[in-house]
Amino acid sequence: MPSRRAVLAALTALAGCTDGSQSPESTGSSTRTPTGTDASDATEAPTRTPTSDSVPVRWRHETPHSALDVVSLAPGADGPAVYVGSDGGGEGADGHALHAVGLTDGTEQWRVSLPTPVVTEPLYAEGESGPRVYVATRRSSDAAELYALDPSRGTRVWGFDAPERRRVYPLGATGETVFVGTRDDDVARNGETVHALAAGDGHERWRVESGDALPTGHAVRRDTLLVRTPARVRALDVETGAERWRVDSPTVMYGPALDSRGERLFVGYDGVVRALDLADGSERWRREVDFSISAVTTPRAAASTTVFVADRAGRLLALSPLDGGTRWTLSVGGDDFRPHVVRTSEHLFVGGPGVYALDPVSGERAWSFTPQSVDVRVHASTTAFAAVDRDRLHAFDPADGTERWRFAPDSMLAGVATAGDLAFVGAGGTVYALDGSAVSEANGTSARERDERSDPS
Repeated sequence: MPSRRAVLAALTALAGCTDGSQSPESTGSSTRTPTGTDASDATEAPTRTPTSDSVPVRWRHETPHSALDVVSLAPGADGPAVYVGSDGGGEGADGHALHAVGLTDGTEQWRVSLPTPVVTEPLYAEGESGPRVYVATRRSSDAAELYALDPSRGTRVWGFDAPERRRVYPLGATGETVFVGTRDDDVARNGETVHALAAGDGHERWRVESGDALPTGHAVRRDTLLVRTPARVRALDVETGAERWRVDSPTVMYGPALDSRGERLFVGYDGVVRALDLADGSERWRREVDFSISAVTTPRAAASTTVFVADRAGRLLALSPLDGGTRWTLSVGGDDFRPHVVRTSEHLFVGGPGVYALDPVSGERAWSFTPQSVDVRVHASTTAFAAVDRDRLHAFDPADGTERWRFAPDSMLAGVATAGDLAFVGAGGTVYALDGSAVSEANGTSARERDERSDPS
């Protein structure tokens, strides 16, 4: 099984080397529809999607399910894989399952049957016990489960049953331990538990009292586990569960967001943004703002050196992580603005009521895409993708905003995962690999054309 470093290198290579040409077709999967009439023809024209528009499909994989939920990327049996979770049926050959599909050709590597649908993206870790992928399933009969899978074989290793009437969320993992938080319907600061479970067989290493685990906002950095619960962030020792420090807020807390070095974290509440030292929780700086905070975030890219704070009324502040000084401000308008921020080597992309491509240093707007939508999620690398609600997916040239194509199936989209120029998305019971580097003549429009169409004059 390739190491995590090798898998990341493969993803990086894919991100830099996809050029729109069709890869040779594989005959290893009977469920995959090739893009050409000849399985050995690498230059055949792309197939059409379920819509009437011509969208370049690199491959498609049909599952036995009527609907899909989770679509994500993680290491698989032989390099990176697309993980696909079902959202329909019962346990069995055609029931709930998690599938691992080859990233480059759509060949199914394995599937694991599960009693209920997967509701979390796969969490990968590798240690002395071997590689593990952890997923949580939907609560059924007043209980939920966490499963540890061996991605090199496609087998269940062990399962963890949540206490009665609880949901479970994987909070993070090391090579030897996975950390799991519980939650019930009465969200509070206490009454729940964080469990540390051994990767090898699932036995409990330690447990600590906690508030209700939230779906996101947790992380493992070196020997520290960050746990986000309502109005609280705690730092726990990964070996013992001992609390190193905590920060509480009287109101809703936004964040934590981590800097690129994993030395500081940033939270916002009660009109103040605070930078905290990861080691001891001490306050490095604070910055008061004159608006209602709706998000505190940092892009995942290693080159990111900015903290972003959102104003619920539609503004985004770019702050220095060193002192909290304002670098620039973006105004987009709207209500309940909760941005999704992605950084590439050349651009910063902000998703929210639209997509905004900015210069990451000056904040100058290069182009924008503003559909009539409440929420647009942006994914960017060598192609910029915009998922509009769960209705459709757009592909743009990241440099100038030219729309290359849009994918609008009859059924709702399930997840969007991207690597380089490829977007992986579910529709109905099928997962598609869509090539964002190619332009569909039926769909392509430039940013200038979009602006002219929206100009009331």
